[in-house]
Parts: sequence; C-alpha cells; structure tokens
Amino acid sequence: MSRSLACLLVCAAALPPACKARTRTTTDPEPAPSASASAAHGHPAAHASAKPGKAARPQAHGDHPASSSKTQFLVPFAWEADQENAFAKGRSFLKNLMDDNESFARTSGAPHFRAFAETQKPRATVVACSDSRVQSVAIDATPENDLFTIRNIGNQITSSAGSVAYGVHHLKTPVLLILGHTGCGAVKAAMKDYKKEGDAIKKELDTLTFDRPKGSVDNATVWKDAVIANVNAQVREAFATYAHEIEVGDLMVVGAVYDFRGDLEAGPGRVTFVNVNGNTEPAKVASFSRAVKLTAAVTKRPPAAPPAAPVWRPLPH
Repeated sequence: MSRSLACLLVCAAALPPACKARTRTTTDPEPAPSASASAAHGHPAAHASAKPGKAARPQAHGDHPASSSKTQFLVPFAWEADQENAFAKGRSFLKNLMDDNESFARTSGAPHFRAFAETQKPRATVVACSDSRVQSVAIDATPENDLFTIRNIGNQITSSAGSVAYGVHHLKTPVLLILGHTGCGAVKAAMKDYKKEGDAIKKELDTLTFDRPKGSVDNATVWKDAVIANVNAQVREAFATYAHEIEVGDLMVVGAVYDFRGDLEAGPGRVTFVNVNGNTEPAKVASFSRAVKLTAAVTKRPPAAPPAAPVWRPLPH
C-alpha cells in the first residue's frame, strides 16, 4: 500500500503545470460579480475596483473613454434613491408615457384608429421647431391624420428637405406651414458666435441664413424680429423649391409664429400669420386671417369605418 502511494506521488509530481489543479491562495482576489449577474438578482453591479467596506462610486460621464466598442448596456432598473438621477428621471418619463398612452388608447377606442389605419391623408405639411414648448396640440386639437409634421432646430426647410418633399409631392398636402415660435433658441444662437458647438449643431445653424435685424438678439424686440425674419426666409426657400406647385394652385405656403411668450399683439399661446405665399404686408396678411376665420368649418377626417356587422346569436332559453 505504501509503495503504491509513493508511486502515485511521483507520477503527480511529473505532470506538467497545466495539468495540475489550481488551488486559490488567500492572496488571490475574489472575482467580482458580473454586471449582468447583479442585474439578474435585482442589485446594481458594484465597480470591480471598489474597496471592501466602501460603496462603489458610480463613474462620472468624464471617466469613460471617448469611444466605446460596446453594443449593449445594462437595462436600468429602479435602483437610484436620488430622484434627480438621470435614470430615475428617465424612468419617470417612461412611466408617464406608458400611462398616458394606455389612457389615450383606451379612451380613443378602435374606431378612432380604424379611420386612418391603412393610409394617411394630412391636410398640411408642417415645418416646426424641435423646441419642447412647441407641440402640435397648440395648433390642432386632433393632429392625427391631419398634420404631417417635420421638426428641427429653427424650423428649417433645408435641413429636412426630403421630409418636406414627401409631404408636398407624395402626400400632396395643400398647405405647407412654416411654424416659428417666439423665444427660439436656434435663431438666437445663429445670431451669436457658435463656433464652440459640436459639428452636427453647427451644420444646422449654418443654414439659418435669414436677414439679421439690427441690434443685439438679447433684446426681446430684436429676437422677435429675428424669429419672423427666419420664417420669411424659410418661405422664400419653399418658393424656390415648390414654385410649380404654388403657381398652379396646388400648394399654399404660409409662415406663422406660435407665441407662448406674449411677444406679439395677439397674446400668449396664439398663432399669428406673418407670411402668405410671399406676402408680408401686414394689411394683406390681416385680411387673409380674417377671411380664414370666416371659413365654414369642414369635417377634417374621412368618416370612420362602419362598425362591424352584429353577430346573430340565439337568445338563451
């Protein structure tokens, strides 16, 4: 027996290192749990370099390299106690989105969507600013199937030319509405030095080539005049692109300003026309506005699809 044991020990010693079982010593570091494993258990992943007994400090945005080869990141669960955390704010927004959408779908009902489920027939192509304070419901209580809306900074034709062309040429909307707004940050930025902005933003601001009013854009009146000048510039751009459609009467181009600041005479929350097919004379535009208000209301949408035929069932005995 002792001779057999001795033979085994000699054979084990002769094995190459790769074949020997590795035993972790007390100096070997404990492997950190993977981020995915932590997420699976409902806990945030601790940073691998965190010291024992101390909470891991979340990496700041500047701690990350400029570029990353990652194609997938963790799904953020409700871990943050700080409601000002970006993920906490994001989830709060998404919660509102889901609740509001559920309410909208439930109160609208299937017939509402059936009327435009197969095709769209909007009456206006709207080029509006991306500003979060400018929303379709400010100009149309029922924008679905009525407004083909394109949004970008500065409500520009050039930076969304393809989308505008789709509305005019394919959807054949009779109105192309350029909707500017008071307090437009893009207009103000275009009148200042924006060299420090990123390339993508600079590219869009470069195309805001309206007639600059004299004075500082920090002055409220100059800012308002600049907003109107930009709307007029976009109307001229539309004229250059869609001259044929306008000439034959298939398209009307209207420039307007949505005023949520109360900078215009109509008052806060109202839309003011400033340009109608290239006409900017206040008297002509005012006459046009009055005529529009006297226009008889028409049904905006095609009639809803007829309800499904009732199914005959025998009465219960």
